[in-house]
Amino acid sequence: MTDFVVTVSLTSADEVALLATVVDAFVGQALARTKQVAEAPDVMVQTAFTPEGEVSKKLIFQDRSWAEQFMTFWEREKTQAPAA
Repeated sequence: MTDFVVTVSLTSADEVALLATVVDAFVGQALARTKQVAEAPDVMVQTAFTPEGEVSKKLIFQDRSWAEQFMTFWEREKTQAPAA
């Protein structure tokens, strides 16, 4: 099976916390829309660091459409988040 990896660069602790909240909301909304739990997205989150110490998260999906839907959801939620 092919994995679809989405890498999200994060610039602050607030963005790290926002991403965790957004991932939970995305999966929750997907579960509410699906007829069976088996249709919900499979997603794994890994933390990575650049040599400069910057944090990024890799979100690994089993389905391209879920990865694309997540990126749209993330971009929308990130722009709507209140500035810290």
